[in-house]
Amino acid sequence: MKLQYLFVLLLVIAVACKTKEKKQDLQVEVNPQDTVQVVEAPEPPPPPPVEEIDMGVNLDDKYFLVVDVYTVKEFAESWNKEYQKQGFKSAVIMRNEDGYYRLAVQSFNDFDLAQNALEVLRQEEDFKDAWIMIIDK
Repeated sequence: MKLQYLFVLLLVIAVACKTKEKKQDLQVEVNPQDTVQVVEAPEPPPPPPVEEIDMGVNLDDKYFLVVDVYTVKEFAESWNKEYQKQGFKSAVIMRNEDGYYRLAVQSFNDFDLAQNALEVLRQEEDFKDAWIMIIDK
């Protein structure tokens, strides 16, 4: 029976030693180069500026939305003032070869933009006959 107690005691000591070894194996030294640095994420760049489309008439443009044509300059200027009161940045323009005064409410350098704006403009009853005048420069 003493032999059995001795055997159990040796078994307990052996298990206890192995447990200590395992605990020691789990300890890891951390070197300064192994530490984690917290780095703040850079701020995202600002969004690109939104290109504003001038909703008026620029005489340097190529495509003009014309809403009316006049032979008398005073009539054209009078109607231009009326359109400006309505919020348009309109202008009276004239093509030299035919002498007519055209009243344009918008102008563009891009034909697709001009065509889209014309479709929107024609939805209003007063502008059903509006058209695009192209001036090649």
